[in-house]
Amino acid sequence: MDVRSDGETGGLGRSSPPERFAGDLFLQLARRGWLVLEPVQAQGVIGELERTLDEVRSRLRKLDLSRKLRDASGDDVAPDVDRLVVDAVFAGQLNSDSWERALVELPKYIEALRIAGRNSGRRR
Repeated sequence: MDVRSDGETGGLGRSSPPERFAGDLFLQLARRGWLVLEPVQAQGVIGELERTLDEVRSRLRKLDLSRKLRDASGDDVAPDVDRLVVDAVFAGQLNSDSWERALVELPKYIEALRIAGRNSGRRR
């Protein structure tokens, strides 16, 4: 059974697929004190998530730039540049929904982990 961020399940008999992100669920668990991490552990994961978020932002900027270059150059593009732009746009189109969703969800994970690190001190 898969759990969605709205608390529903995506198991057998469910028409909606499980979500790939669960930022709202993590925030809810952390705010209720059910997600607890040692502060050092939380900081390590937060650092990794922040680096991931930076990479997602970078890829989306490259995708946007590739689209603008292609639009601006029209038919006057060198074959090597054209291939690079086409490859970037194609890869971006395949992943852009996930990347855009990640821009929304990753900050929720980061905030949840910050709360979870603070929750560690409350449990003692």
